[in-house]
Amino acid sequence: MFVVCLLFAQPVHPQSNRSPEKTVHHYVLIFRPTRALTAEELKQRSVEIPAWVKRVQEMGIALDPKALAPSAVRLSQQNGSIISEEGSADPTLTNLVFFDAAGQEQALEVARIHPGLHYGVNVEVREWTSPAANPLAQK
Repeated sequence: MFVVCLLFAQPVHPQSNRSPEKTVHHYVLIFRPTRALTAEELKQRSVEIPAWVKRVQEMGIALDPKALAPSAVRLSQQNGSIISEEGSADPTLTNLVFFDAAGQEQALEVARIHPGLHYGVNVEVREWTSPAANPLAQK
């Protein structure tokens, strides 16, 4: 009887039905317009962008868009002095969209279906990591 009581007193560990964690990669889309849009193109794009967002969200991807302000100040060091210059080194860099994806193919699909490609926008896809996690970035 004592052995039976010990068996029932043992903690029960249910088997886990969880699948192994999927690796998530961090990506950013970098947008560089190559031309000015017409009023009609701006109107049409304003319809297509929300449709793209919905389609990407249906893929299970959350987007974190950032728009860069037109003004910028660049700092550099020359001859031991800090130099400040007005303006961006790349004035075409206007928007960034951060998101997580299962891998490069999924990230490329998010970029491939972006409507900006039909409006003269170059879309660059880059994977990113925290600088602390990337020893090459600390050099």
